[in-house]
Amino acid sequence: MVAALAACGSPVAPTSSGPSSEPQPGGTITIGINSEISTLDPLANQIAGQATLVVANAVYEPLFIDGPAGALEPRLAESLTSDDLRTWTLVLQEGRTFSDGSPVTAQAVVAHVTRLGAPESECQCAALAGEISDMAVVDPATVTFTLAEPNAGFPRYFTRQLGMIASTTAKAVDGSPLGAGPYRFESAAAGSSLTVTRSSNYQGTAPHADTIVFQFLPDADSRYQSLSSGDVDLAWIDTPNLIAQAESEGHSLATANASTTTAVLNTQTAPFNDVRVRQAVQAAIDREALLAVVDQGQGAVANGPILSRSPYASGTQYPAFDPDRARALLAEVSQPISFAYTTDSRPQSIQRATAIQQMLADVGITMTIDVADTATWGTNLYSGDFEAIEFVTSAYADTDAAMGIFEAEASGNFGSYVNPEVGVLIAQGRGTADEAERKRLYADAAQRIVDDAPVLFFTESPVGFAADSSIGGMPDLHNSNVISLLPGRLWTTQ
Repeated sequence: MVAALAACGSPVAPTSSGPSSEPQPGGTITIGINSEISTLDPLANQIAGQATLVVANAVYEPLFIDGPAGALEPRLAESLTSDDLRTWTLVLQEGRTFSDGSPVTAQAVVAHVTRLGAPESECQCAALAGEISDMAVVDPATVTFTLAEPNAGFPRYFTRQLGMIASTTAKAVDGSPLGAGPYRFESAAAGSSLTVTRSSNYQGTAPHADTIVFQFLPDADSRYQSLSSGDVDLAWIDTPNLIAQAESEGHSLATANASTTTAVLNTQTAPFNDVRVRQAVQAAIDREALLAVVDQGQGAVANGPILSRSPYASGTQYPAFDPDRARALLAEVSQPISFAYTTDSRPQSIQRATAIQQMLADVGITMTIDVADTATWGTNLYSGDFEAIEFVTSAYADTDAAMGIFEAEASGNFGSYVNPEVGVLIAQGRGTADEAERKRLYADAAQRIVDDAPVLFFTESPVGFAADSSIGGMPDLHNSNVISLLPGRLWTTQ
């Protein structure tokens, strides 16, 4: 097989922390997350973010989860293999069931993928499902997928919504489809919390805690204070000062540099339709200073669309901070440059925008800061209604998918970047079974992207969970590209 993912060995064991190295059964664990979950249905996209994958992992046993250094760990799946990257064979683990005891079958997988990829679907995964030209049930545990084009990154599609196999024939009491995870829906308090309890029909390794309560705490500081006060046992943290504080206060951490901070430039409108202006802005920004001051030294500078921990990492050369080069490029343009920089209202984002504004002023560029609420920021990003916009994302965790962002017609190509040569390199890389050749092609494409500067890459930043000292089983995720915490592996002595 030229491409294969199989549960042929033991998954990487997590590093345990907490009061006891031996798992303790029973009890309740309360987890503070950064957004409200009004439905568990994968179709609604609410449990597909890094902070909410912990909810998905509780209710829907994914086919795969993200493992160390870009690897994938089979969960509900036994294997996913291909000889040509176009026809893929999925084999399910035997004996797995939904939380009502009904079997998870190949037909259930086909029905789930069909539902999420339907024309009326609002799932962010619909375009991914659209790459599948045919699905066939081989036997109760085996499905074949035929893709329109070869795609080496196809297995990773099943770490998020497409892999959260949801029953199309049975629902929980909240109306969401049943999952095959270690927990099932118990109750919800609108705008406040969601409670799940141990599923008696779960066929995997039994979870330790009886109950998991997810509290919705959108404010980062308040969420961390809830951890410090003992109101929650774990909390999602995504700001450098809180990560540093959690370390100093002795909390257990499951974090990684899994968030990439960038700015997307609209390449179809002035001033960024001129590559010299994009390159001037790129050269005028001191990313090391942003890392030191805004990110408080947490994380590392980002050097392009291929993360430093990616198996495809090959040393993309990002231009050095060089104000003189920026001024020389601007002299070639020979006209005043001004633009608006859109960001959300998080203090760290505003601080970063202010620092960038000062750096650009030093070379003669006028930048105004447009602070938008989350909804407006999202509307502007997806509609292309911006000149420059900050984009903090986990999208670069998967290199195969991230490279696709820079194809001309890609849905994630928010800045409307077009370079036909880059598109060819990406398509060739995705379609080759030779991993060394794919790495070379992606490296070539990444360097051209950085040279063209449609996106400014700032930092790879740490995000993840901090836990009270009473929680055991916290995994070591430092070498992961995506934070995907399995709550069934955690335990508490309280």
